[in-house]
Amino acid sequence: MASLLPRAALLPRSIPTSSASTPPCIAPALTRLFTSSPSLHSQQRIPPESPLFINVPNPPQDQSIEARRDLKPVRGFIPVPRRIFAHRDSHKKPTDSWLAKAAPEPTNARSQASPVSEIQAWKRKMANVRRENMRSGVRDLWSRKQRFDTARNTTRAAKLAANKAAAMAPEREDERLTRGTVNAGTLDHRVSRDPLRFERGLASAQRTAALAADKSEARRDAIQALYMNARSFIVDEAELEAAVESEFSDSHFDDMGQGGAGYRIQNIWDAQNEPMSVAHMLKDLQRKNDNLLSDFTTEETRTVRRQKQVAEELTGGKMD
Repeated sequence: MASLLPRAALLPRSIPTSSASTPPCIAPALTRLFTSSPSLHSQQRIPPESPLFINVPNPPQDQSIEARRDLKPVRGFIPVPRRIFAHRDSHKKPTDSWLAKAAPEPTNARSQASPVSEIQAWKRKMANVRRENMRSGVRDLWSRKQRFDTARNTTRAAKLAANKAAAMAPEREDERLTRGTVNAGTLDHRVSRDPLRFERGLASAQRTAALAADKSEARRDAIQALYMNARSFIVDEAELEAAVESEFSDSHFDDMGQGGAGYRIQNIWDAQNEPMSVAHMLKDLQRKNDNLLSDFTTEETRTVRRQKQVAEELTGGKMD
C-alpha cells in the first residue's frame, strides 16, 4: 500500500535549504526531485491547509483514509489451515491405534537389525523423531480443537441466553411511560369465531338442498317430455322417407285446406300461427284480439286449456 502522505512538492512551507538564490517555495522541489537521498518528511512542516495539520486521534476501528495512513503494506498471505478433524470419525485420530496405523514402526528384519553406520543410525533417529512429532502434533491439534469448541459453545450459549433474556424481559418503566397510547383492540390480532356459524351452516345446507331439488325436478320434467314426444320419433328409413316426402311436397300447404279463420293456408305462419307476444296475450285475456277465432273462443275451451296446464304442473309431465 503506497504512502498517503503529501509529496514534498506539495509542502513548500518552512523547509530548510542551502540555496540562497532559489526561492524557498521552489528550492525543495528542484533540488530533491532528482536525488537518491531519503525524503525530508521528518524535516517538513505540515501546512495549515493539510488535513494532518491538527492531530485528531482516530477510533480503534476507523476506516477513514486518515486511519489507513499508518498501515504498512502486508506482503503475501496466510494460507487457510487444513481441517484435519472434519470427518465423522475424526475423534479417533488422537488414539494410539490410529496413530500406530498412521505412523507405523518398521517391521522388516533389516530395520530391526543394528545400524551399520552413523548415517543409518541418524536416519533411524530422524524417522523416530518424525513419528513422535506427528503423534504429538495430532494430539496437540485435537486438544486445541477441543479448547476452541468449548470456548465457542460457551460464548454461543451465553449469547443465546442473553438474547432470550432480553427478548423475554418485561417492558421497562421508562419505555412504558414514553411510548404512544395504542388502543387495546388494535393490538388484539386474534380472529374470533362467528357465534352464528352453526345457524349459517344450516341455512346454507337448506339452500343447497333446494337448488339440488330444483335441478332434479327440471331433469324429471325433461325426461317426461322426452317420453311423451318419443311416440312421434322417426326410427327407421321408411318413416324418414315418408316424412321428407310429406314435408317437402309441392302440395304440402294445399293439402292442409283452410285455416281456422276460413282463409287458405299458404305458409307455415298460416298453419301454426305467429309466435304470441305479450301484447297478444293481454288482448287475448281482455278479449280484444284481432283474431275473431280467439275472440269467440268459449269459456269451456279456455278452461280445458288451463286445466291441462295445471295438470302438467302437478303431474310433472306433458299431457296430450
